[in-house]
Amino acid sequence: MMTRRTLFLLFWLWILLTPACSVPGTAGPTAPPAPSPAADSPPRPDGLETVVVSSVLDGDTIQLADGRKVRYIGINTPERGQPFYSEATEANRRLIADRTIRLERDVESFDQYGRILAYVWADDVLVNLEIVRQGYANTLTIPPNVKYESLFRQAEREAREAGRGLWAAAPVALKITGLKANAPGKDNENPNGEWVEITNQGQEAVQMRGFTLKDEANHIYTFGDFVLLPGEKVRLYSGTGQDTSTALYWGLVNESVWNNDSDTAFLRDAQGNLVDMYAY
Repeated sequence: MMTRRTLFLLFWLWILLTPACSVPGTAGPTAPPAPSPAADSPPRPDGLETVVVSSVLDGDTIQLADGRKVRYIGINTPERGQPFYSEATEANRRLIADRTIRLERDVESFDQYGRILAYVWADDVLVNLEIVRQGYANTLTIPPNVKYESLFRQAEREAREAGRGLWAAAPVALKITGLKANAPGKDNENPNGEWVEITNQGQEAVQMRGFTLKDEANHIYTFGDFVLLPGEKVRLYSGTGQDTSTALYWGLVNESVWNNDSDTAFLRDAQGNLVDMYAY
């Protein structure tokens, strides 16, 4: 027969154990885990070169312990002094800093600066792809290195639709309404044969100081003290000339900006947020 002391101890034991038991219908909702970067990466090939990272130079360039530099294939991140430079560099650092990584080459192994061109693998994560997926790079396709081009473009599209990183939208009613890439004659000899047309489709004037227009590579035009009135258009020519209310000039001599076959124009506000893009 149980004594009162025994019943008392059993009662408190039941009180202590009850919170640890799950009661159907009382548990709060559990957030789904974030998708693993490796889940979005293609299978990693075998037989890749193994190297050690010494330093992260920016979002798409690293230096190895042996002094060689590696430029990531297929992507382009902001340069120093541009919006989202720090975020892109930090994203790259989180993925590969002070790690042993693997390099996958494509058809061409070096760029004009002697840097290794590579797809970079951190374990089973394709780092090039992951930086695009996070929204800190746009795709930059330079044939013949095109192995993962379709994956990069898909990741860029998804990041843009989600408004991640570079793709955060600016509430500005400016639209790129035209682009002439193929200038009459030789492009380099006629840079003013190229132009981009921007239209203010809103009801308010837009001060464009600090806005930028950029291609898929690293040609960047920064707007000065220029106001685009409602319903008005301005054309930005690649060459030289006198700026007016309807025509602005990039200032290039014997150089063109836009690829004749395909390219993308990115218009961003002074904070680096995307205003509009025009792909052809």
